[in-house]
Amino acid sequence: MQTQTAAGNTYDSVSIAFHWITVFLVLALFVLALFPGIVKGSIALHKTLGTTVFVVVVLRLLWRLFKARLPRPETGVPLLLRLGAKAAHAALYLLLLTVPVLGYLYLDAKGLPLYLFGFEGVEALEMPSAVYYDRKLAMTIYGWKQVAAYGLLTLIVMHALAAIVYHSMMRNDGVLRSMLPRRWRDGLPSAARAGVGAALLIALVPSPVFSQAQFDHSKYAAELAASLAKACPMASPADVAAHDSCRKNIGQGAEASFRDYHILFGGQQPSRFWLKDKKTSVFRGDIYQDLYMSLYMYTGKFRVQKAPDGLTTIGIEAYFRNGLPPGHYPYPFWHNEKKWLAYEQSNEMRFRIDPQGKVVFSYRADVGSEDRRGPYAHVPRSMFMGNWMWRDDKDVAQPEVTLFSGMYSGDNPNLDELDASYRKMAIAFRNADCTVCHQPEGHRKMNKLTLLQTPYHAASAIDAVLDEVRTGKMPVDDYNDPKPLPAELKAELIEHGEGFKKYLERADAWEREHNRPKARKAPVAN
Repeated sequence: MQTQTAAGNTYDSVSIAFHWITVFLVLALFVLALFPGIVKGSIALHKTLGTTVFVVVVLRLLWRLFKARLPRPETGVPLLLRLGAKAAHAALYLLLLTVPVLGYLYLDAKGLPLYLFGFEGVEALEMPSAVYYDRKLAMTIYGWKQVAAYGLLTLIVMHALAAIVYHSMMRNDGVLRSMLPRRWRDGLPSAARAGVGAALLIALVPSPVFSQAQFDHSKYAAELAASLAKACPMASPADVAAHDSCRKNIGQGAEASFRDYHILFGGQQPSRFWLKDKKTSVFRGDIYQDLYMSLYMYTGKFRVQKAPDGLTTIGIEAYFRNGLPPGHYPYPFWHNEKKWLAYEQSNEMRFRIDPQGKVVFSYRADVGSEDRRGPYAHVPRSMFMGNWMWRDDKDVAQPEVTLFSGMYSGDNPNLDELDASYRKMAIAFRNADCTVCHQPEGHRKMNKLTLLQTPYHAASAIDAVLDEVRTGKMPVDDYNDPKPLPAELKAELIEHGEGFKKYLERADAWEREHNRPKARKAPVAN
């Protein structure tokens, strides 16, 4: 005969409400994660529910520790099961807090915005940056998040089975009917406090706190300004030879350090924006230098300032080469007259640098001096007709600066295979609608824009693209929800993407083996 649960041996109504709210939120999160696009705006909803879970669990723990009424412990349960139940319950709380924290850090490392409850446009509710921008770290955190999330799902299933099978069917006790199974253990509060403390430390302590040596930003600024002025000195804005020399020499001085990671690059934007709100493009450091930094001439003058976001800004006086032939620009800047004018009129390249000396964000600005520019004349540009690559009147492929012959030594034997593999991958990109978003106008959908239209741009993004395709995050629809690819097309995209990556690695290895001065470092094995 089934026993009745005494009124005094149940949880209070607030605890019961917290329990079922948590259950509903977690189930909704797993449904949205496993079936992206099941509702319009599912990604934004997933982020909102994740932050809500964290807040609810913190409030639930505070209530449990100080106000909740707990049922009396059930008698007759073996010691081993009691200890296991305590450990499992503490782990549940820890993972309920850790998974949202890892989700937040993942978005932050990718440079994506996260609002406390999803209310975009309400600046006061935007979450601050903890790790700034680091694509490699983002994918590492994503792996941790996957492990933690599926660990949480496993514990939830075990939790439910223990309540239904052991307590209700085998023991026929009152645990299941008390709404919160296994609330009879004594040691949970201290374990829960430890879980909350660990999660909050992960969320609130920025990684720079753990640095041991203070980076000398002023010294580095002087070295960087001098190195850039030596590699890319002032010349005529139309001097092709000076530009070619700059592209050849840049990246071998103080600036060499940021050729080995990815950098955000964009225009001057309101300082009140968090970094993740700024509209920027994503580039591999070496490609950013060769394609974009080489478009400027540097005087050696610099200044150092503290940025509102806690980073340090190094501003280096620089002037744009606006008289070069079209093929010397990485993509048609003149697709937008306002943007072309912004490049022409800029007089400073600014670098946001973290406490360890890593360049997080670089942008052009017009807040510097005009004293050293020399004669200036506006150069009008033709309207962009949509051709990212074309052939000039001599039947030479353009833009020449984005071809692999400019990225590698002319005698690198991998260039033909590299070009062929890029073309195969580009077709797969188009078939999968990947290139629709990844163009300058794509900033309407993503603040951190990854360009794919030219060989250089694709080389910069291939690792991120493959990660996004494998994890089902790309391509996306008009609501920024993942758009499922047909299995055959997805396999083709991954196959050709991996082929392109393979030849990139071979070309890089050849440059290293032959001691070419700008060879990329060998990738570090995970």
